[in-house]
Amino acid sequence: MSGVQPQDKRLAEAVAVFIEAIHREVPTATLRPLPPYDDEDFTLEVQIPAELDWEAVLDVCLRHALAVEDQFGFLLVTRVTPAAPVAPAP
Repeated sequence: MSGVQPQDKRLAEAVAVFIEAIHREVPTATLRPLPPYDDEDFTLEVQIPAELDWEAVLDVCLRHALAVEDQFGFLLVTRVTPAAPVAPAP
């Protein structure tokens, strides 16, 4: 008998769908889980290269988080952070 509850499995599926969607639109993004801020079902950090438009990526994340909420009923929250710019080699 598996210890995974149906609700946990559905949340894992919802997060996987979200991650796939983000990687399709922002292939250079790195995602990692964060502790929930409040009563969210799942919280993710989306780190992007410094040269990407932060607001455009945030819009992508919000759009897909709303789609996941509509489809699965889970509230996903993202924090978009730009990576530190890479210094040119001397």
